[in-house]
Amino acid sequence: MGAPRHMFTQAERARNRRGTIARLWGYLKRQRSALLITAALVLGSTVLNVLGPYLLGHAIDAYVLPGDVPGLLRISLLMLLLYAINSLLTWLQTYIMAGAAQRTVRDLRNDLFARLQTLSLRFFDQRAHGDLMSRLTNDVENINQVLADGIVQIISGVLGMVGIAAIMFWVNPVLAAVSILSIASMTWLLNTQIAPRTRAGFRQQQQALGALNGLIEETITGQRVVKAYHREPVVIAQFDQHNGTLRAAAIRAQIFAGFIGPMMNFTNNTGLAIVAGTGGWMALQGLATVGTIASFITYSRQFGRPLSEIANLFN
Repeated sequence: MGAPRHMFTQAERARNRRGTIARLWGYLKRQRSALLITAALVLGSTVLNVLGPYLLGHAIDAYVLPGDVPGLLRISLLMLLLYAINSLLTWLQTYIMAGAAQRTVRDLRNDLFARLQTLSLRFFDQRAHGDLMSRLTNDVENINQVLADGIVQIISGVLGMVGIAAIMFWVNPVLAAVSILSIASMTWLLNTQIAPRTRAGFRQQQQALGALNGLIEETITGQRVVKAYHREPVVIAQFDQHNGTLRAAAIRAQIFAGFIGPMMNFTNNTGLAIVAGTGGWMALQGLATVGTIASFITYSRQFGRPLSEIANLFN
């Protein structure tokens, strides 16, 4: 039993990406109430995230340096309460969005399966059954992961960066400009060089996985033919070839994806060093307080984290 010719062809990409995204949004917007509640929770969580570093800087300038222990205790309790509420809001938005994503994917799977029942025999004859199964399982599961995690990350990331940038410019415009420009420029350079290679690697991995699943499915269903004509060595060789292709594609994808985390950490730490050095010089010149520098160090990390999350999401 030879491998079907169509198993070696490239998987088709969406001809209309905007239309594809619009169709996915058509499924997701059915969960309108869950999306609105999640957006409200994300907004509240973003506000609390922005307030935390500001209160930290205020605590250093107003209570730590003057030695006001009662005042420090009060603001510490306030910060503890804010972080506790923030943790609760984060858990709630994850819980609600996970349910919305599962319901969306349920509808998508139902429509996909119903659509398969209307297609002609020629469609199934020209495509590997395992590849179709891979699209219904692995590819749809990837969509589920993006909907469950990606929507919240994008909304919280964008709101967080806007809120952090606004309060940074309000507190100290010079430090804000140094912090944002250093982190944003290095992140942009990183994503333009590595992210396209990572996306191409994962696309090849999905194509190789579909081809491997197609071979497995056709070999199992045609096991009688394989045994009758003693095709076991040929089938094993075909499996080794597809398995090797998948392994190589997965290794390439994971290697490039593995660069993202360390490089983003390097970018964030470099931005942090620039902010600390600039803030230290400004403190010596009397242009900034110790509390302001402490706040900006935290804000720099918070500004870089959404960029890292969004970069990983696109990968």
